[in-house]
Amino acid sequence: MRILRRLLVTLLVLVVVIVGGPWALVQVMSSGRTWTSADDAPARDVVLVMGAAVWNGRPSPYLQARLDLALDLWRQGKATVFIVSGSTSDDEPATMRDYLVENGVDEADIVLDEGGDDSYASCARAADRFGVEQITVVSQSYHVPRTVATCRLVGIDAVGVGDDTRAKDATWNSYVRRELAANIKMLIDVVARRDVGQNEPDPAVREALERHG
Repeated sequence: MRILRRLLVTLLVLVVVIVGGPWALVQVMSSGRTWTSADDAPARDVVLVMGAAVWNGRPSPYLQARLDLALDLWRQGKATVFIVSGSTSDDEPATMRDYLVENGVDEADIVLDEGGDDSYASCARAADRFGVEQITVVSQSYHVPRTVATCRLVGIDAVGVGDDTRAKDATWNSYVRRELAANIKMLIDVVARRDVGQNEPDPAVREALERHG
């Protein structure tokens, strides 16, 4: 019985370290750097909009909320150039670009990142492929702390704005719970410097910013 108790305590400690460690790192790295309104967020030249599902060629409600929040930043003069990062499996970047253009953004100010298959890939490619040093990341509020932490860990001075308008239903809560496992994966990716196909440097962001002097 004593041996079993020790095994259970050891297992509990391991779970706390494995799950709690990455969670604590994300909280520290994102502390004081996240908001749920464009009104409160600081200005950064570049905004990184994280991809999400596309429904019948249009942004899903979660993705539309992200894009609308990025548009709020842009309309307030707190963003100049957009990186729309997502998977090409359902044309996320192109769909995001089209929505922004429909809402008044010059297509020349939108850079497509078609290799953003997850948060680590989006941040790593922003740093290594597009050469971004400062950025505002936009996603849902439960996702923003990890994204800000990830971008900072790969060398970008990042802040984040998270949409908090979607219903806190079962879908939302499942995504919140998923963040615990995603934090662990993120830390593994950062430590391993996982290759996300950065390839050659892309000057698209720099050229877009140069258009604005």
